[in-house]
Amino acid sequence: MELNKIMSNSVNLLLLAGIIYLSVSTRLSTLASPTVLDYDPFYFYRHSLEILENNMVPYKWDLLSFYPPGRPFERFLGWEYTMIAIFKIISFFVRTTFVEVAKLAPVIIVALATIPAFFLGRFLSNKWGGLATALFATLTPTLIGVSMAGYCDTDAIVVFYFFLSVYSILLALKKRSIPFYIFAILVNLAFVYNWGAGWLPLMLFIALIPGMFVFRLLEDIVYQRKLKLDLRKVWDEMKPLLIPLLIISLVTNVIGYLLGLGDCYSLL
Repeated sequence: MELNKIMSNSVNLLLLAGIIYLSVSTRLSTLASPTVLDYDPFYFYRHSLEILENNMVPYKWDLLSFYPPGRPFERFLGWEYTMIAIFKIISFFVRTTFVEVAKLAPVIIVALATIPAFFLGRFLSNKWGGLATALFATLTPTLIGVSMAGYCDTDAIVVFYFFLSVYSILLALKKRSIPFYIFAILVNLAFVYNWGAGWLPLMLFIALIPGMFVFRLLEDIVYQRKLKLDLRKVWDEMKPLLIPLLIISLVTNVIGYLLGLGDCYSLL
C-alpha cells in the first residue's frame, strides 16, 4: 500500500511537472523580443526599474505619465517588487539584465500559478480535479494571450493570487485555527498589494452569507412546501463558516486600511 501511494504521488508530480512545462513552453516564443510587449507591461517594467535604481524606494510622482503634469504612482507595488525579487534571485546565479528578467517574469509566475490551482482543485474534488484545474487555469487561451514572455502586465500575478487567495480562505474555513487564519489574511493582503482589486475573493465569500439564507429559503419552498425559514437551523449550519470568514475579513480590512491599501468597500 505504501509503495502504491508513493507511485501515485510520483505520477501526480510528473503530471503536474508536465503541465508546468506546457505552461512555460507555450509562452516562450516571444522571449526573443528586444523589449517588453505592449504599453501596460512597459509601464510596470519602467516603474520596477525606477524602484530598483532608486535603492528600492518608489518615487511618489510619475513624471512620464500624462505628460507634462504627470500623476502620483499607485500604492499597489507588489508586482514591481516581485519582478525585482525575481531579478535579484536570477542575477545571483547568472549574469543578466533587468529587461530580460522582466520578459521572463510572467512565464515564471504562470508556472508557479499551477501549484495553488492544483491544491484548490484537489481541495474541492480530488487529485485529478487538481490536475485538471492546473491545466485549464494556466493554458486557457485568454490567459496565454496576456502572459506571454515579455508581457509583464499584472494578469499572471492576478491569476496566481486569485487561486492562492481562494484556497487560503477555504483552508481556513476548514481548519478553523489561528495559523490558517493568519495565512489567509497574509495571502489576501499580498493579493491587494499586487492588484488593487485583490479584495474580490473576500467580497465573493462575504456575498455568500446572504446567498446562503436565500438558498435555504428556496430549498424549504421547493422540498418542504413552506415559506417559513428555520433560522436556528441555518445559523447552526453557517456558524462554523461565518465566524472564521468574519475574522479573516475584518482583520484583513483593518490592516489593509492602516497600510493605505483601502478596504473591500473601496471597490463598491
